Amino acid sequence: MKRAAEVLQTHAATIYRRLEALERRIGGPLFERRDGRLVPAERAEAIVAAARDVANRLDTLNRHVAGQDDRLSGTLSITTTDTLQALAMPVIAAFGRTHPGLDLRVGIANAMADLGRNEADVAIRPTRAPGEALVGSRLGAFDYAVYTRASRALPAPVAMLTASAGWIVYGGAIAQAPAARWLAETVPAQNRIATVDAMLAAALAARSGAYALLPSYLGDDPVFGLARISPPIAALRSQVWLLTHPDLRHAAKVRAFMDGAGKALRKVLREA
Repeated sequence: MKRAAEVLQTHAATIYRRLEALERRIGGPLFERRDGRLVPAERAEAIVAAARDVANRLDTLNRHVAGQDDRLSGTLSITTTDTLQALAMPVIAAFGRTHPGLDLRVGIANAMADLGRNEADVAIRPTRAPGEALVGSRLGAFDYAVYTRASRALPAPVAMLTASAGWIVYGGAIAQAPAARWLAETVPAQNRIATVDAMLAAALAARSGAYALLPSYLGDDPVFGLARISPPIAALRSQVWLLTHPDLRHAAKVRAFMDGAGKALRKVLREA
């Protein structure tokens, strides 16, 4: 109930009142208490399935309507990751200045926004597999390598580095990312000093002399004062994509961003 209240931005007591009112309408409980937890009853599963179907239909309708919009005005929601924000935000800001009729809403999150559920109009993502349900273009490619504080930098083979103590590894929202899995499989537990759920946090930790596996566009950014101390890890080579949902690609504001910002992002990635 606490989580439901957070999602709905209301109080848990309000959730309980609404649930009780719904149970009175249908003539029976929707949840059962087991081991101190609320578990959905069988009748709740049918209601949830129907609600999901309605939500999916509404999402499809909303995308269809938005996709017909030929105005360069209104809200355009963009999502990207913490690692890409230093590259993306100047481009997004420049695009906003040349399109004053647009209200740009930018979400920075490591969890991938669901464009099919209208959580964003456009996504700038580091990925090797953008998904068949989305359309867009590849902006560039990048490598992963090991970085640490520049004053401590002593290049070494990857095997020697992973045998050393002082590693930052990844978990939480990015635990299933290829880089996170590589660290989990390659760096012994006794050599890990912290687990973070954002690569930006790893880059900041590397400033203290820790070892961090970072995308080249992040680790090579001079603002962090880091140095690359390993060769690129070929198995982790990846790409940056600019993506949208097929239903939205003909909307004027989406087309304008994909074309204008896409061109600028390609240039930035070439220079990174």
